[in-house]
Amino acid sequence: MMRLILFLLVGFSLCGCGYHFAGETDQLPGGIRNLYVELFDNQTREAFLENQVTNRVIEKFARTGKIDIVEDPGKADGILSGVISSYGRDAVAYDQGDSIVEYRSHIGCTAELRKAGDRSVLWKGTVFWDQEYSSSDDRGAEEDAEAFAQEAVAKRLADELYSRMTENF
Repeated sequence: MMRLILFLLVGFSLCGCGYHFAGETDQLPGGIRNLYVELFDNQTREAFLENQVTNRVIEKFARTGKIDIVEDPGKADGILSGVISSYGRDAVAYDQGDSIVEYRSHIGCTAELRKAGDRSVLWKGTVFWDQEYSSSDDRGAEEDAEAFAQEAVAKRLADELYSRMTENF
């Protein structure tokens, strides 16, 4: 009997706080269904980050099936814009000879979701993410590893933006 009461109390308290399972609500603020994603503004010196981040954001929102990505801002309910404000690469691990063996790439961006009609802000936030990768004596291999890390960070930033915009607690 005590277990039943405890189970019911936990169940009611979870319902009361707005808890939901992932994927159940996945709606953008303001009921946005048709989204136009502007090319993110790259304020760093790292070339092409705006393309990577914007493309991953579009892919993430399109894959949900609950939001239609439109190519014409005139057909959108909402407009998502963003600014890539920081990019860096830091050495994070060294070997016994004091040579770098691992780097960390990190990207920070701010995004804003606005209603298309009156341009009112529905959501605004900042996200940062990083990814480690191994150094290499081969400069080409190290550049490839950094590019792979940038792509992983861009994907994770898109996931994080989507998650933050759709959480409804």
